Amino acid sequence: MRLNCINLVSTEPERLRSFYAMVLQEPYNEIVPGRSEILVGEVKLVFTRTSVQTPVNPDSCGLEFAVEDVDAQYRRLKQAGVAAGCTEPVTYPWGWRAFGFCDPDGNHIDFVQQLDGGK
Repeated sequence: MRLNCINLVSTEPERLRSFYAMVLQEPYNEIVPGRSEILVGEVKLVFTRTSVQTPVNPDSCGLEFAVEDVDAQYRRLKQAGVAAGCTEPVTYPWGWRAFGFCDPDGNHIDFVQQLDGGK
C-alpha cells in the first residue's frame, strides 16, 4: 500500500494551487476544470472546489515536506512574502531542523531537514 494523494478543498482552489506551485517550485496540472494536481515525489496534492470553507483547527495535522536546506527555503519564502507569518527555523534535539507556516486557507505546512546524526 502507498499514499496516492492528499485532497485540499477550497473555495478558491486556483489560488491555492498557485500558492503551492510557487512554494513547492513544482508545476500544477489541471486535470479537468475545478481539479488540479501537483506531483510531490510520488504523492499528488489535489485541489478541488468546495462551496463552504471549513475552518482549519489550529491543532490539526498539516503537510510536512522534507527539504535539503531549511534555512535557504526559509529565506526564499520570506523574500517572496509567502511566509510572512512563519516561524523562524529551529533545531530540535532529535536531529531535525524545521519551520512552519500556513497556506492561504489556513492549512499548516512544515519544511523539515534531517541533520547529521538525526534519527
